[in-house]
Order: sequence, then C-alpha cells, then structure tokens
Amino acid sequence: MSRVWFQLGIAILCLSWLQTVGKSDSDPRPAQVSTQKQIQKQISELILKLDSNQRKIRQQAEVQLVKLGKPVLSLLPPPELISSNSVKEALQSVRLQIEKRAAKESIKASHVNLKGTFSLNQILIAITHQTGNPLDSKNLPESVLKTRIDVNYVEVPFWKTIDDLSQKLTLTYQVSGSKGVLQLQQETEKRSVSITDKSKVCFQGPFRIEIVNIQRRPLIGSSNRELLRATFLIQVEPRLRPLFLSYAADKIKATGDSHLNLPAFNRYAKYEIPLGEGGQDLKITMQWIRDSQQRIKTIQIQGRLKMELAAETLPITFDDLFQSQGAIRRRGNITVELVKAEKKELDSTQNLNIRISLSYDYGGPAFESHRTWIYHNRAYLQNPQGKKYWLNGSSQTTLESAGKISVLYQFTDLPLKQDRYQLTYLAPTLITAAPIEFRFEKIAFPAEVTENN
Repeated sequence: MSRVWFQLGIAILCLSWLQTVGKSDSDPRPAQVSTQKQIQKQISELILKLDSNQRKIRQQAEVQLVKLGKPVLSLLPPPELISSNSVKEALQSVRLQIEKRAAKESIKASHVNLKGTFSLNQILIAITHQTGNPLDSKNLPESVLKTRIDVNYVEVPFWKTIDDLSQKLTLTYQVSGSKGVLQLQQETEKRSVSITDKSKVCFQGPFRIEIVNIQRRPLIGSSNRELLRATFLIQVEPRLRPLFLSYAADKIKATGDSHLNLPAFNRYAKYEIPLGEGGQDLKITMQWIRDSQQRIKTIQIQGRLKMELAAETLPITFDDLFQSQGAIRRRGNITVELVKAEKKELDSTQNLNIRISLSYDYGGPAFESHRTWIYHNRAYLQNPQGKKYWLNGSSQTTLESAGKISVLYQFTDLPLKQDRYQLTYLAPTLITAAPIEFRFEKIAFPAEVTENN
C-alpha cells in the first residue's frame, strides 16, 4: 500500500512541476502547446515506471526518457520533488546521458540548404533559422541588404556560406563574444579581411581557422637561424560559447619542401587560454626555427588544438531587481538565487552591485574545474523600455561548495533616475571539449625577413 501512495505522490508532484514549466512559456502556438502537453504526460508516465518493481520496466522507462532528447531536460522535475533515491538516481542518469549526447551533436558543423534568387536579407534570415547562428546586419546599408543573389547551397557548412556571401558582396565580419552574434559590415581599407586565398583557410566542425599572417623574423642572438612566425585566427559558430583553448607547441608542426621539419621555438610549451566573454574571434601565434641555409618555397602547417565550450546558454531572469531579493529561479538542473542588490548613486550615474548564488543538481562537467566560472558569468540588466545594459564592471566568483558558486556583479554608469531593472543571468550548459584539427598545404614561404619592431 505504501508503494501505491508513493507512486501517487510522484505522479502529483511531477504533474504539478510539468504544469508549472508549461505555464512559463510565453505565447506558444496551439500546436506547440499540444505537443508539449503530450511530452509532459509521457514524461510523467515514464517517471512512474522508474519506480516499478520490475527491473525490465525501469530500464525501458530510462531508455525511453533518453530517446526523447533535449526537450526532456527542461521538463524533468527537480530532485527535491522526488523522495525515492532510486528514481532520483535514474533521473540524474537520464539527464547526464541526454546532455552528453546533445553536447556531442553540438560540435558538428551546422549546414545551409538554399536554392534560388533571394535578397541578402532573406538569405541571412534563412541562415539563422537553419543553423541557429544569430547574424547582426544592422551595420549594412539598406541597398546591400536588398541586393539579390543567386545561391545554390546544398548542405554547405555555415562558415563556407558566410565566406561565399562575403566574397560576393565584399563584406567582412566578426563574432561578438559578449552578445553571441556574427556582426556583418561592408569591407573597408582599414578593416580588410581577405578570404580569397583558400589555401590559408581551414574548416573543421563548427570552427573556422585562418592563417592571417606569416612572417620570417630574425632570431635574436643567432646569425644563421631565423624564426618563421604564423598567426592564426580561430572562429567559432556564434551559437556556441567558447570557454578555454588549450594546445601544446609540439602538436603544431611546420614542414618545408622535401618533408623538412622545422622545430618549434618553444617545443615544450603548453598553453591554456581563457576566452572570457569576447573570445569567439581568437588569435594565436606559433613560431618555428629555420636554418638560413635551408631552401624552402612552400610549407605545410598542421596541428591539433582543444577548445572547451558550452553548447547551450540558459537565460534565468528576475523581473524586478530590488523586489526579487531572495527569490529563486530554476531552469533544467540549474537553480539561481538573487541574494542581494544594492545601488550606489554618483553625481550623474549610479552603480549596482548584485550578488547571485548558482547551484547545479549535480556537479557534472560544468563544475569539474572552478576556472570555468571565473571567466564565464554573463549577465545583463534591462530597463522597462527594453534597453539592455551588459556587464561593464567587474565580477567576482567564489566557490561555496561542491556544485555551488556565488557571483558578485558590478554594473557601472547606469542612468541615475532609473530604479526598475530586470536581471538576466546566462548560464553555460552542455559543456564539452571539442578537438580542432587543421592542415594547410603549400603555403608560400615569405620571400624576405621582417625586422623586429
């Protein structure tokens, strides 16, 4: 009898949780509501089966929950609503399996399929819709956005599509790390990015790697040796959030004619670069040593890097900053508490200090290293008119316990008379390490030595 009451309790709690989640969606379409209700009902039934006396039924329920994929993550009830340890552990296993699969899928290149004649604006809208990569075209003139272009994109990777459009319309672009968008603008002499030399561009998964500069430099203290220096630009699809880049000097090799290997200048060096909130356009430099007597016409450069990135960002919002102190918000397995908000008025502006507490139901990959949270606590304020104020001051992160951190934000130079703000915290999730492998063939060896500045 106790099991019956327990199962009934789970059913009531799960249905209550799922209904609460369903109400949080803003203005969903009728078809979406119907589909979501079906998924919610299915999830509730499967969670009940996780407490079955029969092992086979429990295993089948777990497998079916995993098959439902990413939509399940935001619909699973929090652990505190589940009193059975076995059900709690099963749901944690389900979440981890789904997150691992979703993270693996996210590091594949997104593709574009589009045939016909369209305006640039129509093409950009289609690219965003198909790839999930937000594009910012506000700096492009209306005449450029209305330009009609013949395209024949069949499973073309995102970066190749962008390069093709940039070449046709003489555009340039950069990824804004703070906003997570690809910003497009017309190319100028001062800000020229050449993409015509395809031998210097490599694509791998969601990454674009380009050799933007290659030089011969004097090796100080040596009369018969010199340095070959290459600067790489690494770009990530804006739908992803890069966290750290790591690589070893001996894993990036330069080979001259007749398979002549050039030794790395710092062959034992290992690098780990935190990318902060503007790191989606990243430049790194490698140097190799060349004997001045060696005759080289072309070189080949190949290597392997590793980037830790977040495949998804969950926004967690507190509507009225000062009225919401002590409030707790939950998305998926993330819980955020608005601990305190205080303001400091200056002569013509004001600063706001805001402290939040963040916890996960389980540590998982997001908390394997405290370093992730030192650099990646994105947040912004928004006034009632919809204007956003991105973090422009400092942020301090402290690890309170396993799976829990505290972050203190300082927003500066805010309008003095504005009192009502909405705070949105952007939590990185689905964190994974993605390999970046590249190979450049027959790069022309620089004809002359560039003197040190």
